[in-house]
Amino acid sequence: SGSSTFCVFCGRQASKAEHASVLLWSASTWRQLQALPCHALTVTQMAFSPDAAMLLLVSRDRTWSLWQRQQAHSEPQYRLYAHTTKDTSVHSRIIWSCDWSPDGTYFVTSSRDKKVLVWGPCTKDNRSNSVALAEVKPCSSILDVGDSATAVTFCPQLYSDNSYLLAVGLECGRIIVYGWRPGGDRAGGQDWIRYGETDPSQSHTLAIKRLRWRPRAGRAGVPEERAWLQLASAGADHAVKIFDINTEAL
Repeated sequence: SGSSTFCVFCGRQASKAEHASVLLWSASTWRQLQALPCHALTVTQMAFSPDAAMLLLVSRDRTWSLWQRQQAHSEPQYRLYAHTTKDTSVHSRIIWSCDWSPDGTYFVTSSRDKKVLVWGPCTKDNRSNSVALAEVKPCSSILDVGDSATAVTFCPQLYSDNSYLLAVGLECGRIIVYGWRPGGDRAGGQDWIRYGETDPSQSHTLAIKRLRWRPRAGRAGVPEERAWLQLASAGADHAVKIFDINTEAL
């Protein structure tokens, strides 16, 4: 993550809390630095914030946990910053995927319950030890995508009027692109805009396992194409696809 010489390793499927810890390792010495216990079942995905100051975990136990890096240590150490429980979790099924907004202010979760939700804020000003855990809360209306949401990702580029682009992958193999506007009218889901989706000829034949936008605008090998974005997908059908998306046509 960045210039830091560490990595994160997550164990195999866990049915007990003691087996669901995430292990933090040094990539230079391969020495275990820390265990991060919080979840009761397998951690399904992890994501560092863009500045590597926060680590987000989501789990089969339907909850997420947020860990903050402690700057006082010479080697990376993380403390539990915020988390949901069975009583406070909005998701009612496995959380399959998560990702950070490009500015690190928000994160998004997607679940088998067909729900996608944006959480926050996680601004640097709020990352003190005195911040109440309850301050990290839903920032969007609940987006029902109609199928198990197996993958989700924020676009690194802000869209028009400072809204965010997100791609959601479904268990049926389709990919849907949405826009989300912070501060938008959450009543009736008015903060979300559905821009488009893959048709049957473009979609995967099995569940989407991972989505990732190209870090920069434009298409690989074609300079100065600010109107274009590229999105890569990997599916359970063993296929990898790359999509060209023209933002001017959204």
